[in-house]
Amino acid sequence: MPFLSLLPDLIRKRPGRVELTVSKATRALYLGLGAILVTVLSRDPSGTPFAVMFALVIGLAAVSEDRWVFDGEASEVRRRTGVLFIAKSWAVDLDMISAIELDSEYNGADQGDPYAKVSAGSPKDRCAIRLALYDGRTLVVVSAKEKRLDELRLRATAIAEAIGKPLSEC
Repeated sequence: MPFLSLLPDLIRKRPGRVELTVSKATRALYLGLGAILVTVLSRDPSGTPFAVMFALVIGLAAVSEDRWVFDGEASEVRRRTGVLFIAKSWAVDLDMISAIELDSEYNGADQGDPYAKVSAGSPKDRCAIRLALYDGRTLVVVSAKEKRLDELRLRATAIAEAIGKPLSEC
């Protein structure tokens, strides 16, 4: 696994529970770019208010949460996003999930998928991990460039094992 991967980190809390969360490299990137921006802005006295504003925004980005929790014991998949105490979460019962899909030729999220609202443009040369629901819909967990397929396969396998669902590759 690459040292500075921006893919979500896979965290194994205990048997039957894994999490995908913002990687340490992503947080370091936020902080590094933020420090450079704040340093440049604070050199000019008229830029000090902007430096303070950006420092706050970058600080919030660094402590933000974007986490998928796959918990076989609690029989749910939970998504939590936001900042500190104002983070929001929602859950899907495991009984609604038919399989974990590893899509090596990902070409976009379904219209009902929340991921469709945040992904920009049409995906090219991408792969993705999706939750396949019994009603035919899918939810994208994460997508990445095709060269990251092996890393996504490791994450998809860990997810499928934790929640006891089959892994299908398409």
